[in-house]
Amino acid sequence: MGWIIKSRDGEVICRGSSNRTHVGSALMAEALAVREALRKAKELNLQSLQIFSDSQVLVSAMCKGLDLNEIAGVQQDIKSLATLFCPISFSVISRLENSQADSLAKSGLDRLMLA
Repeated sequence: MGWIIKSRDGEVICRGSSNRTHVGSALMAEALAVREALRKAKELNLQSLQIFSDSQVLVSAMCKGLDLNEIAGVQQDIKSLATLFCPISFSVISRLENSQADSLAKSGLDRLMLA
């Protein structure tokens, strides 16, 4: 998974990637990335956030307050962390717009495959 935190003007504040074995779906991978980004934002004492994801299912669930069984535990973590930021929003972006985070995720996967 990969994530990037940027300032309002688009400057990269930090970025990260990690890998996990046995992630069951792209939805779970995206939820894990959002959770890690929220944890890092908390660490950085950020006050407000805009979360961008190329997962329409995840963003829709977060915006509508829907619970998804497939990612229930991680989604609960996201909801809990989200309460720390005001305002916070979740928005869908295209895969092309999310290419930097996808590249970080792929580098994490490459590290896993080499291990």
